[in-house]
Amino acid sequence: MFELLDAERFPAHYQTLETRKVKQLFEHWKAGSAAPVSVLDYGMGHGKYLRMFRELGLQTTGVDINPQYIEQAKAAGFEALHEAELEALGKRFDVIFLSHLIEHLDPNQLLHLLDRLIALLAPQGRLVMISPVLGERFFHDFSHVRPYYPQSIRHAFGQSSSPLSFGAHERIVLKDIHFFRDPWRTRLWRSFYIQDTPLSPFTRALNKGFDLAWRLSDGQLGATSSWLGVYHTC
Repeated sequence: MFELLDAERFPAHYQTLETRKVKQLFEHWKAGSAAPVSVLDYGMGHGKYLRMFRELGLQTTGVDINPQYIEQAKAAGFEALHEAELEALGKRFDVIFLSHLIEHLDPNQLLHLLDRLIALLAPQGRLVMISPVLGERFFHDFSHVRPYYPQSIRHAFGQSSSPLSFGAHERIVLKDIHFFRDPWRTRLWRSFYIQDTPLSPFTRALNKGFDLAWRLSDGQLGATSSWLGVYHTC
């Protein structure tokens, strides 16, 4: 429970918790499958999860739009390709994984992408999405378009009594969900940025206390910052 006290291995950041949960989930799915588990990491970036999946013994394919990332992944021995080549690959996947990608898309782009990806799932396949919620960190990244919540996905891809302004062709149902917290921070205080104010020593001490509370609680005390949803096709 107190592994987060190892600050060198576990940065005080909600993505630390995401990474740990992803590893736990994929270990569990692999252990429950008699056949090899195939994973598509869509939006693989620098390959953080590609490396994890390979270490877990999964059959891994990476997709991105950045040619540099694709070449780096190929050089590291991964099957990697541009997203425009995905359908031509002719594969179906047990798990399709999207980490911090959907918030970069507008609703029409997201509907189109998920319709494409759901069609590439193997029978009984899983679609896994990780995405941040709207909070202090969200617009730190200029490329973020809007946050999506589990309700957003349900309204477009599942069953909902709410009026729909967008509708998807495919249908998915949420089977599991996890939320991740960031340590509280005084990011909207002047003394967080200006180090020589009268409040600066108190601000630093307070943020260290928030950090310790996050670590001692195994990431349970803090501001909810992201979610991970596991979806199955209907």
